[in-house]
Amino acid sequence: MSLSRISKSFPSAEYNANLMNANFVTANLTSANLTGADLSFANLVGATYDEMTICPTVHFLFLLRARAKRGGTPMWNLVDDETIKNPRPFWDWLRREAPVYEVPGAAAEDEPGYFLISRYEDVLGAVRNHEAFSSELAAIITRGPDGQPRLAVTDLIGQPQARVLGVADGEMHSIQRRLVGRTFSPSRMALWSDLAGEIAERCLDHVSGAGEIDIVTALALPLPLELVTRLIGLPLEDQPKLQAWTDHALQLPNGMAAPEELEEAWEATNHFHAYLGDRLDEEINSPGKEVIGDLAKAVHAHGRGEEGLERWEAAAVLYHLVVGGVDTTVGRIAAAAFYAAEQPEFWDRMRDDPACIPGFVEEILRLDISSFGSYRRTTRDVEIAGVSLPKGSTVTLLWGSANRDSDKFPDPERIMLDRSNVGEHLSFGNGKHLCLGMSLARMEIRVALQALLNRYERMELVDGPDASRRRFSMTNRRLETVRVKVS
Repeated sequence: MSLSRISKSFPSAEYNANLMNANFVTANLTSANLTGADLSFANLVGATYDEMTICPTVHFLFLLRARAKRGGTPMWNLVDDETIKNPRPFWDWLRREAPVYEVPGAAAEDEPGYFLISRYEDVLGAVRNHEAFSSELAAIITRGPDGQPRLAVTDLIGQPQARVLGVADGEMHSIQRRLVGRTFSPSRMALWSDLAGEIAERCLDHVSGAGEIDIVTALALPLPLELVTRLIGLPLEDQPKLQAWTDHALQLPNGMAAPEELEEAWEATNHFHAYLGDRLDEEINSPGKEVIGDLAKAVHAHGRGEEGLERWEAAAVLYHLVVGGVDTTVGRIAAAAFYAAEQPEFWDRMRDDPACIPGFVEEILRLDISSFGSYRRTTRDVEIAGVSLPKGSTVTLLWGSANRDSDKFPDPERIMLDRSNVGEHLSFGNGKHLCLGMSLARMEIRVALQALLNRYERMELVDGPDASRRRFSMTNRRLETVRVKVS
């Protein structure tokens, strides 16, 4: 059977390239048994039984095509363990073959579908189209009992907890952004930068003299945890509780938690909300100068009929600031340290020229976004890249995939300190939902890197597979461990 004849059966360049890719075949030919349907498809394209059994590559490709034609198990499973651990091959396939992809079987038969959007321009178009793509959280993706992706409806549409900052729309969202955005003033950022530097130096003092450290426990976690606690105005002695509550909060949307874990997470999150409400009430009686004082004043303003926040809104904003302000920054500091240790040429360049640090930070933000993506819900029928999305569809905007789109970022897997458009990555979103804390996050990463560069001449990953470990989660795959040798 000629290769040209095979190629005609597979219009995708990916299939044709895979004819020569022995590794691709070996990795996937674990239990490929010919079935009657496989042979029927072979007859359809003119392959004989002998040709399919003698050539494993041909067999595997026909098997994939036949099963796709029959509507069977899809080639990619976005909730499979290996895809969760490393989604980049899946993202690559999506951008090449199905930039707007409806996940088979994820939605109930009588419900609109679940779609993934993977290319930069399409993601950007969707995130800027606020009329057609609502940010209110309607459903999340989970792994069903059969190991396949399933949408779980949140029943939060129109509820207060679904209408705060990143999961809010319309005028309510605009008011919240205006009021909360004032807390991130340039004067405060300057004070917070000095404070972050003091905290970072103190963190590294605690591990002074150690030849090997875990960046996460030594610096990446304690720096943003203490900084956020201080700038919000919460008691420092409550940091362990805040971290535990944040971990539980992140279990709720990760799609992988067992029922008993979800029950524990819900209970802990309720305690978290109650705690924040109590702290807010204390502040309402006597507002201070920290962020929680600003929110208390906004509650007072609302009570006077002025532009402000209801009490539930202010408490919910506090929740989002703690969870978002701590955990995502932990992952970003850890990622910056990981890449600096893994590729020592960048460590040397930043030590020699600190002006390189901001460019390095932007490339890390582009490459190592730990979030799976952000959910949207279509408010009307809409078309993206030639694909129709019915009203009520659930959509995930794949930030990490968009940031690796070679049409936008040439040679996307490389760290390039002089990349001209690196600031156009989507790691902080875009448009009306651009992350309010992005300046704070950038500052914390730069401060953490500078503290490491000032303290150590050399930083390298420890040998072996235990040098780093990521959280096993569909929604936040941040690094939980980065072990390095320092000198």
